[in-house]
Amino acid sequence: MLRGVSYIAIIGALAGVPIAATAQEADGDEIVVTANRRSEAVQDVAASVTAISEQQLQARGADSFEGFARSVPGLTMNQAVKNRAIFNIRGIATDVISGNTQDPVSVYVNDTPITDTFAAVAQPDLRLFDVNRVEVLRGPQGTLFGSGSLGGTVRIITNKPNAAAFEAAGRVDFGTTKGGAFRQRYDAMVNVPLITDRLALRVVGYYRDEEGWVENIRLGTRNDTVDWGGRVALQWTPADDLTVRAEVFHQDSDPRDGDSWNPALGKFKRDSAIPEPRPNRITNYNLAVDYDMAGFATLNWSSTYQESKSGSFRDIGPLLGPGTPHFIGRLSPWNARFLVQELRLVSNGSSPFQWVAGAFFIDRKTGIPDYRVTAPGLDALFGGALGSDLFFDTDITTKSTEIAGYFDGNYEIASGLTVRGGMRIFRTTADYIEQERTSLNLATLQYDVTPAFSNRSKGTNTTWRAGLSYEPDQDLLFFANVSKGFRIGQVNSNRGPSMVDPSDYVIREGYDPDSTINYELGAKTSWLQGALTLNLTGFYIDWKNIQIEGTRRSDFAAFTANGGRASVKGVEFEMNARPGRGVHLYTAVTIQDGKIDSIPADFTVPAAAGDRLPGLARWKLAGGAEYRWDIGSSEAHVRIDGQFTDGSPNAFRDAGRKPGFAMNDAYASLNAAIGIDRGWGSIALYGENLTGEDAIILRIPNVPAPFVTLRPRTFGVRLTVRH
Repeated sequence: MLRGVSYIAIIGALAGVPIAATAQEADGDEIVVTANRRSEAVQDVAASVTAISEQQLQARGADSFEGFARSVPGLTMNQAVKNRAIFNIRGIATDVISGNTQDPVSVYVNDTPITDTFAAVAQPDLRLFDVNRVEVLRGPQGTLFGSGSLGGTVRIITNKPNAAAFEAAGRVDFGTTKGGAFRQRYDAMVNVPLITDRLALRVVGYYRDEEGWVENIRLGTRNDTVDWGGRVALQWTPADDLTVRAEVFHQDSDPRDGDSWNPALGKFKRDSAIPEPRPNRITNYNLAVDYDMAGFATLNWSSTYQESKSGSFRDIGPLLGPGTPHFIGRLSPWNARFLVQELRLVSNGSSPFQWVAGAFFIDRKTGIPDYRVTAPGLDALFGGALGSDLFFDTDITTKSTEIAGYFDGNYEIASGLTVRGGMRIFRTTADYIEQERTSLNLATLQYDVTPAFSNRSKGTNTTWRAGLSYEPDQDLLFFANVSKGFRIGQVNSNRGPSMVDPSDYVIREGYDPDSTINYELGAKTSWLQGALTLNLTGFYIDWKNIQIEGTRRSDFAAFTANGGRASVKGVEFEMNARPGRGVHLYTAVTIQDGKIDSIPADFTVPAAAGDRLPGLARWKLAGGAEYRWDIGSSEAHVRIDGQFTDGSPNAFRDAGRKPGFAMNDAYASLNAAIGIDRGWGSIALYGENLTGEDAIILRIPNVPAPFVTLRPRTFGVRLTVRH
């Protein structure tokens, strides 16, 4: 269980104990965040916020979500298949793979949420080149960031065009993984001032070709992937108080097969009748306007249109027994489009009362025109009586809207003593529309046809937050917060009473939002003129009205409903130290526990009181060290980064009755790099997963290839040039 802890503990002992919540850069510059919708140094934010700067991302070789998630306190990430990450903040989750409910953590690019609400098939694994910072807001964020912030929010903030100077950068990364898998990564950026200090264009492009390490022995495929994408931004400042920015980003990710493997076939081997990738193509268009009304407020308007195309492919296995045809599920294409509008005013005067007021609207629509399950050879198995190998076929459309108004403010009632509060009022609608459904009745060997139907859910609710902070001087900040987060209520694909027992539970057309209330006490401290920062937060979360998968007892109909309650408690500790010239040490520690407190009595759920929440690791440790020294006109550096994550449940245990329940292994990873920096750029040799950790980081319930592991030991070289 504790495999790999020893070397992490050594790092932690050296570092003192923050990998990701680093409040300052090695050169002492503070990271500025917009977690409260205004620019603040991260150490001045009276809440649990982790900020990872562009320089830190580059130094750690972080290229995607996986590159930072394991180093952030309170944050874990499970990814059963590429392009479908499930973030978990402070243990708030009912699943480690995708379900029919909205994810418990919202993911933003700048001011736009990018994840679908209903049974999201994809979570784009965005590449992190030319990213200004990553912000992780721990705890519910329902007031300022709306739905999906049940546990917290992850924000990717891109670099903006710079009209003051020409900039250019490029990066080439070649690596090889144990077993021979070769990867190549290419990045480029150019920033051109078109009118000095007024108009600038920034263009970013990248390409990835990464060979995989998991082999499909039936098809000869591997989990290779090719990703490409980029970003174009044009920023115009016609006057000192007005900025207009148009930005578009695109990413096309095309994995060839799945990442999971079956230990019965051998290490890193899988066997499926079809490849099981999760391709994703996303394009996001944004227009933003910032107008500074000096002494009063800054007006921010953001308008976004996003479209994506994904697909899910799965070998479900021989459902009729060994030797019978494999059932093949195809949900492709899975089309989604979002329209997002947000308008807010952020006070900018010198008054002790500072505030944010805004309005928000999002309209989402997804379409699955060909949701089909077939079983090649099924008709032959039944002697040609079916006339087809089709098992199930339908066409599904889902829609959801959210309209909200919010106000948040803080008032300094005495020197350094500030009271904070805010509220968001929201109204949501959700629709599930299914066209004619065709399904094979195995009892009659006839195809049953269900006419088109639609279900709708709607509701109005509020979230809020309140807090008190005390800052006796610029190096000490103490805070106490209470905040509420929510997921939108949505709809079921069936409804009504049981035909077997009309007195049994009646499935509702829709289900309600669930909510979390987070209580936290924290301290952010800075010592030795900023050379040492120590941050500590304790929290307790009460999760009510949980959206959970249920089964009706009389006819075994499946649905989603609200029921039960859970709680999570924990402590997060971060430290960042620069004890001497060129030395940078950091660590983050998370200790937490969470369980189901009660379950509904009128239908069956896959959980029991006392069950630990899926994906909740009771403790995490991340730490590392970097040393830089001069060599002539160059600067050399060496660094080491390590993380440890404790074991976690892959599902609810249901008091030992849950099929497919298992514990994901505790695991550790160790990365290192050594390189030379000069004015024109840098070159570094690096190693990832140096100990060859092959623990099972995710056991996927009820699938033929259930194991997910880290990428094996990888060595590479990274060349960066900049101007």
